[in-house]
Amino acid sequence: MKVGLVLDESENYDGYNWHDAYAEEFRKLGDEVIFLDFKKIDWLEQIKTHKPNLIMWRAWHRPDDRDNAKIKIQVIERFLKIPIFPNWDMYYLYDNKILQNFILNELKFPIPKTWILYDKSEALNFVDKAEFPLVSKCSEGACGDNIILIENKKELKNYIERAFSEKGVKTYFPWIRQKGYVYLQEFIKTDKDLRIITLGDQVELAFWRENKNSWKHNIAGGGTINPREIPEEAKKIAMNLTKKLGFHWCAFDIIMKENKPLILEFSSIFGFSRSGHYEKYFSSPNAFILKKQAEYLHKLF
Repeated sequence: MKVGLVLDESENYDGYNWHDAYAEEFRKLGDEVIFLDFKKIDWLEQIKTHKPNLIMWRAWHRPDDRDNAKIKIQVIERFLKIPIFPNWDMYYLYDNKILQNFILNELKFPIPKTWILYDKSEALNFVDKAEFPLVSKCSEGACGDNIILIENKKELKNYIERAFSEKGVKTYFPWIRQKGYVYLQEFIKTDKDLRIITLGDQVELAFWRENKNSWKHNIAGGGTINPREIPEEAKKIAMNLTKKLGFHWCAFDIIMKENKPLILEFSSIFGFSRSGHYEKYFSSPNAFILKKQAEYLHKLF
């Protein structure tokens, strides 16, 4: 099998490039590997010349990389008829909390109480009804970026005014602004939440992200890993949604409220920030997930 791996820039964040890690794993399985540079003008010609049996692309969450991927994944699937991972069904939901929320609601999966408001007057009317604190999120963002805690009515009103202003609300990427909506969610007080990764028909990784010093628990922000005593119901919900959406793999952030799991968000693109933590608990900087993805696709094709 010939595998096309799209060059990524993960080394800037993870200390290694995912395309190199994938290449090592596929070669161990006896597959031929070629690298594709999708930032070059001849990206289509590269594919047509090398004729890979499948393509893998770990497009990063930078808005320009994400938007580039959304265009090219559709072209590759619809017109070149080459399997690409993640495919369009997996990728179109990536880094879009609003769309995920609507779909989770429609599919009746458990989520925290959420209010997504596109009308300024409706948002301001909500201020008097709100129970504080509230979590405010931008629809896009990773590693806890663009998420703030709103403590009272004054803070919420000020936030709404900024979100519906011409400038909007500043986000992690300076050229992206949150404008024309607010995304508010109930605050669930806890010192931990869950990261669960599914692959194929099983849960491949599950652990608590714990942080006693912050209401945010993500590893990138200082959280620590605890792989013990993972609720079976949380793993079951993650697996059920993976199957419902037809994903080959997916990472879930899940929080427990009164011993019941609630899905915060999910993604077919994920990372392993502060790789030393993963080395400590799983003897691998990525908990062997990249290896298992390569093995999964090798068997699939």
